[in-house]
Amino acid sequence: MRGTSFDRIEPHVKQTPLSADGLMPVRRPTARRPRLDRLSATGIGEFRTLFAEASPVTAADFARLDGDVAMRSFPAVGQRVLGALMARPTYFWVGKSFRHTTESVALGHNVFTALGGVRAMNFVATVGRSVVDGRPAVCLDYTTRPGVPESARGIYDELREIEPGLWLGPSYFRTRGRRLPMGWFALDASVPFDAVI
Repeated sequence: MRGTSFDRIEPHVKQTPLSADGLMPVRRPTARRPRLDRLSATGIGEFRTLFAEASPVTAADFARLDGDVAMRSFPAVGQRVLGALMARPTYFWVGKSFRHTTESVALGHNVFTALGGVRAMNFVATVGRSVVDGRPAVCLDYTTRPGVPESARGIYDELREIEPGLWLGPSYFRTRGRRLPMGWFALDASVPFDAVI
């Protein structure tokens, strides 16, 4: 939404190499993702402990979550089939992108390789209190940005850094005053992105 405080860029905030609207290009992360593979092998049953034991997110931590970051999803149900599908390098949902506009706010979107490469499902990222344990985490809110279908505006994500550059968090869907767990996802900032789709 043009003209909102989210669109004003503070001059001292480092800019990512994205266009002003973060539209193009779309690149695919490299197929070699050892840390995400290792996390997959750990199993979703351990994720809540890893998240709870991670340090509370600071402003400096948040500032490093920047640009296109490779992602892997871990669904709450159907882990054997869906989880295996989502772990493939050819899976279409490949990342999330962050562009800081202030020290405390980043605009973001999801990165898809479908249809020749798409940046969609926009969100606003801030540091706030986790719904899991009340300690600071990066919170991704999909309700206030254009480009999100009405059916997806209930999505709510959180992240904490479980090791340098490796982020993990739960994903929920908010409906009728409840948060329904959809699963977990991880971002690995050390995974390079290959050629443009």
